[in-house]
Amino acid sequence: MDRPVLLRSDDPALLAAAALAYAAWPAGRTGDGPLIQLDLTLSEAPSGEPVRIEVEGGRLRSVGSGPQFWADAQTLTGFCGVPAELAADPGRLASEALDTLLLFLLTRSGRTPVHAAGVMCGQTALLLVGPSGSGKSTLSLSAMARGLQILSDDTVYIQLQPCFRVWGFPRPLHVFPADAPGFISATRLRAGKLKAVVPLTPGAATSMATQAAVVLLQRDDHIRLDPIAPAVAVDALARLEPGFDLLSEESAEAAAALTASGAWRLTLARDPGAAIDLLIARFGSGVASAP
Repeated sequence: MDRPVLLRSDDPALLAAAALAYAAWPAGRTGDGPLIQLDLTLSEAPSGEPVRIEVEGGRLRSVGSGPQFWADAQTLTGFCGVPAELAADPGRLASEALDTLLLFLLTRSGRTPVHAAGVMCGQTALLLVGPSGSGKSTLSLSAMARGLQILSDDTVYIQLQPCFRVWGFPRPLHVFPADAPGFISATRLRAGKLKAVVPLTPGAATSMATQAAVVLLQRDDHIRLDPIAPAVAVDALARLEPGFDLLSEESAEAAAALTASGAWRLTLARDPGAAIDLLIARFGSGVASAP
């Protein structure tokens, strides 16, 4: 997300695992803004044990018998005691520990989270907005099957200064197993629901877009795509779910910027592929006109 991040450890194997976990990130660049720094050390804490995330002001910490970690937004520093099992698995190291710290610090460093899937259509990032279970991940899977690049299936990050950017944090898609026939490589509990983990196909992910269109999702019997007033989209974006409500002022600024030129409502029926085809027909050639 164009922020400098320094990962430090006195254990070479742990540092190598962290480097693999973020191999898609450009190395050697200074980035823009203050440095984010994470210190990692091996721990005897058991992996797979439940932890609870507590946030108080600008500090985050894990509570429980699993991996122990904390982050401080004022100093943009963090610490993680990594169980040996996680240190041997870069994917789990990222998803079960380091991603939480990095995203907490990035979102306190000018990258505001918005609860939306991000799908590239032409030069435009379509931000698919709806509550959990509204179809964001299923649409992302259909988009990937049609060769579109994915920013994220759940959260994108908005930069307003010094210029507008929409950032993704590419990770595997999480969809209900029934919606991913032939794609299931593993399952995982996410927000208390069993989801299939679908890795992004090579070349399917991107990290940044310079323009975006907000698309609100609803369900009915017939597929439609209709322009809506910016105020309607701002109201939808203002309904912050837990985890997104910690940055309400920043979220309001991001919503205003995203909807300044209008927004859309996509009515979904049973076929997510047909909905993606409709979006491609409308946005595939570039920037959508304002309603």
